[in-house]
Amino acid sequence: MNFPAVFSTALLMIWLFADFAQAGINTIDHQMTLRFDPGARALEVRDRLHIQGTGKVDFRLAASMVITGVKVDERKIAQIRHGNILRVDLGEGSSHVVDIEYKGLLSRMTERSGESGPAPLMASKNGSYLDSGSGWHPMVPGIAATYQLTMTLPAPQKAIVPGRLIKEETTAGQYRAVFKSEVPSEGIVLIAGPFSVEERRHGEIVLRTYFAPGLENLSAGYLDSTANYIDHYTRLIGDYPFSSFSIVSGPLPVGLGFVGMTYIGERVLRLPFIRFTSLGHEVLHNWWGNGVRVDYKNGNWAEGLTTFMADYAFSEKREQDKGKQMRTGWLRDYAALPPRRDHAVRSFISRRHDAAQIIGYNKVAFIFHMLERTIGKQSFSQGIRDFWTRYKFNTAGWAEIQAIFEQTSGQNLSAFFAQWIDRSGAARIVLSDIIQSVDRISFTLSQPDLPYSLEVPIRLQTTKGEEMFQAGIDGEASRVELPLSARPLSITVDPDFDIFRRLGASEAPPILRDTTLNTDTTVVFAGSNPDMEQTARQLAGKMLDGPAHFADYSMTAPLQGPLLIIGPTETVTQFLHERNLPSTPKTLLGRGSARAWAWRWTDSNGMVNPLLVVEAADNKALQSLLRPLPHYGRRGYLIFNGANVIDDGVWPSSSGPLAVTFD
Repeated sequence: MNFPAVFSTALLMIWLFADFAQAGINTIDHQMTLRFDPGARALEVRDRLHIQGTGKVDFRLAASMVITGVKVDERKIAQIRHGNILRVDLGEGSSHVVDIEYKGLLSRMTERSGESGPAPLMASKNGSYLDSGSGWHPMVPGIAATYQLTMTLPAPQKAIVPGRLIKEETTAGQYRAVFKSEVPSEGIVLIAGPFSVEERRHGEIVLRTYFAPGLENLSAGYLDSTANYIDHYTRLIGDYPFSSFSIVSGPLPVGLGFVGMTYIGERVLRLPFIRFTSLGHEVLHNWWGNGVRVDYKNGNWAEGLTTFMADYAFSEKREQDKGKQMRTGWLRDYAALPPRRDHAVRSFISRRHDAAQIIGYNKVAFIFHMLERTIGKQSFSQGIRDFWTRYKFNTAGWAEIQAIFEQTSGQNLSAFFAQWIDRSGAARIVLSDIIQSVDRISFTLSQPDLPYSLEVPIRLQTTKGEEMFQAGIDGEASRVELPLSARPLSITVDPDFDIFRRLGASEAPPILRDTTLNTDTTVVFAGSNPDMEQTARQLAGKMLDGPAHFADYSMTAPLQGPLLIIGPTETVTQFLHERNLPSTPKTLLGRGSARAWAWRWTDSNGMVNPLLVVEAADNKALQSLLRPLPHYGRRGYLIFNGANVIDDGVWPSSSGPLAVTFD
């Protein structure tokens, strides 16, 4: 399952709105009292803001919120409002108190509300989500604020916001809680639901689960895992920076991280592997992203570093080859990315689509892997600790990261960071001109594209065993010479995929993502059933990383470019045959209720294009794929019985053009 973490939405919102921040505002503190009835979707708020500043200030407040009163220093003022902007004139003086009272009706939350990411303001008796960047409370873009919130909800509803829990009680059928911020925040997320709360103290840290009815039996395991992650990262980085960590369940099928808390969809929480993978990612964000804040104007490093120290590290720990498999998967993902969707790491801000994840999560994590190999594990580990010590509760960017690792390693890393952070693309390496003598073997490593400065691992297999070498290359062509102690059997360049490079076609067999990432993909519904066609359109919309462009099944014009073919098995088989497209692989024929498989095909212009076929027994079988199939972009094929995957995998790959076997 693809379970990307998204954290601190407000940070991104503020970065986007930073140009509108008022220079006359220095600090803001919210003293907020709210009444929230999720069943009625009704919110009433009184916000008293203590502001250090002067002049006119534009507050961002959702247009759906009806303002019932505004005062400045106890003096009522007329509203000046345009959409979601409320303008208030503070007047002269440097310290002011602004009272804003308002109410609003929130959108209805359903289980499907968050399938394309959380909507800003949603409420229901089963769960509510008020996004930190939605404007549910007054905020000044670009200004981080402190706050204390007093919240009242009808029992059994409970609510949580990031911060220290000061007080909590349920009396006369009303739940009341007071939270106080621990660090200034650009926006506040509020999550509510009919939660059962379990609490455990881990040293000075309060661990909590806010779980919906029926999930209570999962609490102990999640609390155990959270405590273990906090201990693990405290050893690696430094002390956990907040007073608590809470795991909050909800109806939305997402995973979201905030200061001292994470929101995880109820169905996702039940998956047995989440505790051992995604939960650690969310805990780690309290160091990277929430503890050390991201300088978004210079790119987002936090998602990649968190992926490297959580997802990738867990993978390496589970099994020796898992790290290599994950790196290979990242390179295959990158191979599926159309060149026009590639961009420099520095321009990554957040994951808005799969293409952004390939750069901001995968490639950045790979860069940290290469950095660790370049400076050594000891210098890298020291750099991580020093980075935390120096920038805890401050903002840092790529320049600060570079400076820290240069200091701990004693190396000049300017070239490393320039080529991997400021350039788009990947290294392309070609092995050629192998010459063998009695005691030497030499060959050329060339870079047909713009060259990178690389330390290339080389594995030489001889009759006496395996030897590993490193070759430094930095130009269009470099001649490498290695000593021979015995007869060579094979030579492999970058055997463990330690360099972020473009894979050869044989190293990157077809995967679903080849088609779904390409915005030029043409979709064909190969069938005549209108209900099944509607399902096919829904499925294409969920799978493709862009708008779905459908072509008529009966068209006679030649097919071109990437193709996604969806339909009933019989007519799909006929369509593939009539159009001289690859037929269903024999290993998949007749298995399960539906099959999805990736391949490549050559059009009339001789261009090789990705092909993705989804064939199902009937409309019910196709409908069963709507939820699971979009999460399997790295697979080459899948077989389903209903919504359950009964077989999946990646098509076999060869050793590729960077490996040569000698006779």
